[in-house]
Formats: sequence, C-alpha cells, structure tokens
Amino acid sequence: MRRAATFIPVLLRFPPQAARQESWGRLLELTSGGAELVTVVRLLRGEGVFLSFELGGERFDDVRARVEHAETDQDGHRLAVLRLPDEIQRRRLAKVLLDVLSRS
Repeated sequence: MRRAATFIPVLLRFPPQAARQESWGRLLELTSGGAELVTVVRLLRGEGVFLSFELGGERFDDVRARVEHAETDQDGHRLAVLRLPDEIQRRRLAKVLLDVLSRS
C-alpha cells in the first residue's frame, strides 16, 4: 500500500493538436525513466503528455511522457504507466532523485 505523503502532485498538459484541457493528477511512483500516476482525466495508450511537478525543491516543467498503459480503477480514476523518452530530462530527474534519496 502506498502512503499519501509520498504522492507528488502533477499538472498534466497535452500537445496543442490534442485539443485537451490540462488536468491534475498525482505521481504514485517516479523513476528517471518513467512514472505511474493517478488522475481523473482519460489517458490513452500511446498518447503524449507533458508533466510539471516539484521534487526536492527542484521544479520540473513540461517533462515529456508517453502513456505505456492506462486503466480505470473501480472508483473511476485513471491509472497510467508513463515512459519518459527525453534523455536530458531523464538525467536531470535521476540527479534530483539521487539527491532526495540520499537525504532520506
């Protein structure tokens, strides 16, 4: 079971051609290569999304992600597994994750 204290609020934005409104979610898991999140917005496998969040005092804006898997839970929330394809963004995220974990 995950603890709510570890959830990271995240703003979800979509490419202009998707013509979708931004929405909010929570990151349940985060690695330098991907993430798992929960949101109320419908996400589709293969869809691109931009993530903005704060971690360890660092602000991450418009982190590119691709939906690898998405499903709806029994409460109507959308659970999604994301892949982060941008190497530069992954390296920066890895550095901050290591810093945060070293402080724990």
